[in-house]
Amino acid sequence: MSADKTVQLVEIELAGEHTHQGRDYKAGDKIKVTPRQKAFLEEVKKVNGAATPSKEA
Repeated sequence: MSADKTVQLVEIELAGEHTHQGRDYKAGDKIKVTPRQKAFLEEVKKVNGAATPSKEA
């Protein structure tokens, strides 16, 4: 058995400009992030609305 854990990604809509995985995004773009990344982005007010679970891992 593998010890790797699958991290569930969530899709968020950005409230402002942001760089994720070396790529620049603008307000309104949607990206997939980990729950920890989502929490950070919410703290710095970079997320619009509620996040939705991603269908892809």
